[in-house]
Amino acid sequence: AVAPVIEAYRRIAPQGVIAIRHSDQAGNDWNALFALVFGPDGYQRNESRIRTEAAIGSFYTQLAAPGSVALGTCFAASHWLSRALSPSSPGTVWFADLQGEARAEFAALARADWTQFLRCRAAELRPGGMVIVSTLGGVPDASEINGIRASARKVYRAIFDVANQMVTDGLLEKSALDHFVFPFWFPTMAEVRAPLNEESDLKEAFEIVQATLTPAPIHPNDVFEDSLNDPETYARLYAGYIRGFSESTLRLHLFGPSAKNAAEVDSLTEEFFARLTRYYQAEPGQHAFETMPLTLVLHRR
Repeated sequence: AVAPVIEAYRRIAPQGVIAIRHSDQAGNDWNALFALVFGPDGYQRNESRIRTEAAIGSFYTQLAAPGSVALGTCFAASHWLSRALSPSSPGTVWFADLQGEARAEFAALARADWTQFLRCRAAELRPGGMVIVSTLGGVPDASEINGIRASARKVYRAIFDVANQMVTDGLLEKSALDHFVFPFWFPTMAEVRAPLNEESDLKEAFEIVQATLTPAPIHPNDVFEDSLNDPETYARLYAGYIRGFSESTLRLHLFGPSAKNAAEVDSLTEEFFARLTRYYQAEPGQHAFETMPLTLVLHRR
């Protein structure tokens, strides 16, 4: 994401100084990031006029000085909520399948978080600056429980099926699963636009340059469909992919409450992903990751 921006700016200001600030949670592998940045293929490899910085913390807070940012980007992250919720949610770990009070609680936090996210970016951007947000979205679909078909719905239903079987087998506490929901919300286009149209300060701050929500251009219905004819590889890819974004959440909010100590958390983690691998291998294509990217480009007035 960074290299094309540098190339574009160099065409305008060959000698201009650039500050690039990476932001994420404290527990991320920052050493690996900076090894890549300063490595043989990193954007710093041939540069002496770029300052690379880290802003460690939540993007629901301000991460840069007021009016200091020319271009802000957020990729595959803004769907994560500011905190985890533990509603009574038997039968699902997936926000889009929640109903009643549980769904209302998630929807309210998602709206408040998104509004806060936009206000933080409005404070950081200088007049004329731009922000690009790319995340996963949802579209109207009358066949779905709440009339919304969100990206990756089948994956999270698969996660529930595997976890629920572990409850049946006595490996996980039913009470833990009945109150565990992944803390994110894949918004519809109407939900993305709502604060920008309804909150006076955001309406004044931003002009919407682009707002699109369409199926991914490559493999929109199954991110690993190229491996469908090889069930073992297909299952391994899915288990690794899901583990990459879900393990820390599962360990903290599902496996931890079901374990007596850290060793048991490790054991439950390995058992879960072994079972998930077998689950995908047994039914290739039935629990695919459907991808609907939502892209929002805003101009700071």
